[in-house]
Amino acid sequence: MINRRKYIKNTYLRGINKYEHHIFEDKNNECFISIKKVLELDNPFFTSSNICLINKNYYIVEIVPLYENYCIRIFLNDKKEIILYYFDITLSNGFDNLNNSLYYDDLYLDVVKQSDNITILDEDELDDALENKFINKEEYELAINKKNELVDSLNKNYNKFMKIDILKYL
Repeated sequence: MINRRKYIKNTYLRGINKYEHHIFEDKNNECFISIKKVLELDNPFFTSSNICLINKNYYIVEIVPLYENYCIRIFLNDKKEIILYYFDITLSNGFDNLNNSLYYDDLYLDVVKQSDNITILDEDELDDALENKFINKEEYELAINKKNELVDSLNKNYNKFMKIDILKYL
């Protein structure tokens, strides 16, 4: 696999000039929780659907499960209301002592949950990665299977990480 390691301390910060960052360990759920509060930025970030995800006093909460093949990014507005959930399907997650950062090894495929709507993103990138040998067949199948499990857990409302009270960390 080509190195697709993403370090949480560096993700989703383009155009952000000042922010607070805190990391918490949740031993009960076997995960880490990263909280970034945006203090100053060049310009707000809007999705293609014109939803503001990043602005002054908004939060980016990242849940990094230690024993799952996905990470969760939760965008909250300045009133601490959840805007949407963004899931990166991953090969592995953890803490890199050398870089002093949480990380995930991205497997291209993403799932977005906003209200009751679930959208799958970047299936073409996953197919291209397999075709170009950036990932192998086992990694490809892992991504597809994990996406299916994740969507099922979201549809049936049994994903334990979605039940974490993130507001207590803000």
